[in-house]
Amino acid sequence: MPRMNFLSVFRSMAFTVIIIAFIISGCEKSSVTNDGKPEGALVKYTDCKNTFTGLAVSDTTPNNLDCIEYNFNNDDGILRLKHINAGFNCCPGKITADISISSDAIIINEKEQSALCDCDCLFDIDYEIKNLDSWAFKIVVVEPYRPTEEAVLEFNVGLKAQPSGKFCVERHNYPWNMN
Repeated sequence: MPRMNFLSVFRSMAFTVIIIAFIISGCEKSSVTNDGKPEGALVKYTDCKNTFTGLAVSDTTPNNLDCIEYNFNNDDGILRLKHINAGFNCCPGKITADISISSDAIIINEKEQSALCDCDCLFDIDYEIKNLDSWAFKIVVVEPYRPTEEAVLEFNVGLKAQPSGKFCVERHNYPWNMN
C-alpha cells in the first residue's frame, strides 16, 4: 500500500471541501416565499414628468388629475395599479411604498427617501398586488404631498364586475395643475 504524503492528503481534502461547497450552494432555498398571502410591491416609477425636465406630462391624463388605473388579470391573479401624477419632490431619491392588504382594503403609503430640491413634480408609479383573497376592496393611497384640504385618493372597486378602470381626484395646488 503506497504511503500518502502531506501534499496528497491536502489536495484530496481541498477537493472534497470544494465538492461539498458546490453541492450545498446548489441546494439554496428560494429567497421569495409568501405562503400564498396577499402581497404588494412597487414595481417601477418614472422620472419627473413636469415639462421643464424635458419629459412631457401624460397626453391622456391632464396634470390637474391625480389618478389610479387598475387592471386585474384573472389568469395570473395579479392586480396592477398605476398611480398617475403622484406628487413628490423633484429630487426624491428612491421612491418607496408600504403596502398593507386586508380582506377589504389595500392601503398604499407612498414615501420618498429625500427632498433635496426646492421644487416638486409629478411621477407615475406602478404597483403589483398578488394573491388577493377577495374581489372587492377599498383602495387608499396615502400621498406625502396631498394638500390637506383636497380629497384623499381612495375608491371602492369590485374586480368581478369591473376588472379594469380608472379613478381620479382633481388637484388644484402645486405640483398639480401646472400649465
